[in-house]
Amino acid sequence: MVITRASNNFGPYQFPEKALPLLITNFMDDQPFPLYGDGKNIRDWVYVLDHVRAIEFVLLKGAVGEVYNIGGTHSCANKELIERVRKLMDKPASLIHPVPDRPGHDRRYALNCSKLKALGFRHAYPFEKALPLTIAWYRANEAWWRPLKKGGGYKKYYAKQYSGGLAARGR
Repeated sequence: MVITRASNNFGPYQFPEKALPLLITNFMDDQPFPLYGDGKNIRDWVYVLDHVRAIEFVLLKGAVGEVYNIGGTHSCANKELIERVRKLMDKPASLIHPVPDRPGHDRRYALNCSKLKALGFRHAYPFEKALPLTIAWYRANEAWWRPLKKGGGYKKYYAKQYSGGLAARGR
């Protein structure tokens, strides 16, 4: 057995409640995006295909009983991530709406991936390449994500998550 732990994943087929799919799909519909707190929370991002490649890599080359962290190629503040997506999608800054931060929200989340790198793993999808690929996938696959966002469970989750913020503004 080997154990892997990963930082924030992004890419195709990610449920639209997660940060990047929510951001992309809201922007596609010219809907506001909730920015938690001051937007300075830092996250590390790994493209899903690199995550899968890393798991396979560890299965083949890792040592039994070891733990391997799978991180990405880009750490940034949420504010920076939103701004990057906004510019790539050519959307106005007025779509970004601050909401209260979640209690206990980690200020920074990143992993030390030196053990994985020492084994020889290299990412195939740098963030600068993977982010536009992700945006393009959500644009090309509306038939997959739209029904998910229209479902009652999703709407209840969204209202609960952002009560007093976007949900109260009629989102």
